[in-house]
Amino acid sequence: MNFPKIRKHIFRQLIDIAIVLALSSLITYAFVGNYLFTNFHTVYKNTLFGFCIGYSLWKGNQFIGWLGSSFFPWVKNPKLTFTINSALSVVFTVLDIIAVYYFYLKFVFNTNIFENFNHWGWQMAFTFLISLVITTSFYLVYFFKWWRIATVNGEKLKQEAIQLRYDALKSQVNPHFMFNSLSVLSSLIDTDTVKAKQFIQQFSDIYRYVLDQKDKELVPLEDELKFVQSYINLHQMRHGDNLNVIIDINNYSGYIIPLSLQTLLENCFKHNVVSDEKPLTVRIWRENEFIIVQNNLQKRRTIQESNGIGLETISKRYKYLSNQAMEVIESNDHFTVKVPIIKSIL
Repeated sequence: MNFPKIRKHIFRQLIDIAIVLALSSLITYAFVGNYLFTNFHTVYKNTLFGFCIGYSLWKGNQFIGWLGSSFFPWVKNPKLTFTINSALSVVFTVLDIIAVYYFYLKFVFNTNIFENFNHWGWQMAFTFLISLVITTSFYLVYFFKWWRIATVNGEKLKQEAIQLRYDALKSQVNPHFMFNSLSVLSSLIDTDTVKAKQFIQQFSDIYRYVLDQKDKELVPLEDELKFVQSYINLHQMRHGDNLNVIIDINNYSGYIIPLSLQTLLENCFKHNVVSDEKPLTVRIWRENEFIIVQNNLQKRRTIQESNGIGLETISKRYKYLSNQAMEVIESNDHFTVKVPIIKSIL
């Protein structure tokens, strides 16, 4: 057991109790005045009543804040989280105040609040306003903190998206890729004009897709797969039977970061040997809410110069856009990357 952590938690709870006792005593005195000090039982019952109200509101709203931020993280959408947490807190606060007033006064003071609701109603309304001011103040602090962070992260995301698109385009026009592509095209023109036309069409589709994604954070999975098929076809025309890419996906629902699959495939082709002696096999399939790209591992001794894109850039963007993280698994025989599928565009 982690005793230091337990002691710290207990100490924090004792501090919370002390704060609630102090605040509830002041608020109770504001309600009843010097009558509070008539005798010990009056002090005890009224102070305990104020504590029950204050502590239940404090911890209840604290739990709501934790629950709301768990499902709707502040960093993703501060406005949405603030709105949801505030609405839930209002509902909880009203119900909690009514419940504590009703049960405490009934069983401790033998009083039914609904028999004299005008008298107790204004007290409950005043208690609600105090709780609302305190809770809203905390939420506003969180809102402005995370709104600033979200703004900074949003700008970083835009820069990373621009960098990814730029690097993806640069990878298509680097001398190695252009030379190899034009060499394949030159040989096809002399031997197979139909394939040469197909090659040119797919070549242009690649550039069109890269340019079309300039303003998009996410694209439909189906669009990305159509794009990478053209990219794969170009490489297969160059490597022939030495390169085998198997796409086994029937469910095209969801969205993905544009050019992410192309980046993963490029890394496969760049970092692994593709030859008659060592053919490369790449499998792409869907498993629940992930797209999995896996290749047999046969690393090159010398690797082409990196163009700056890679797993880290994609991983950072997924951390911002999705609750699911990208996974990278390397074994002796295979290199596997699991890319999250985002269900919808917020």
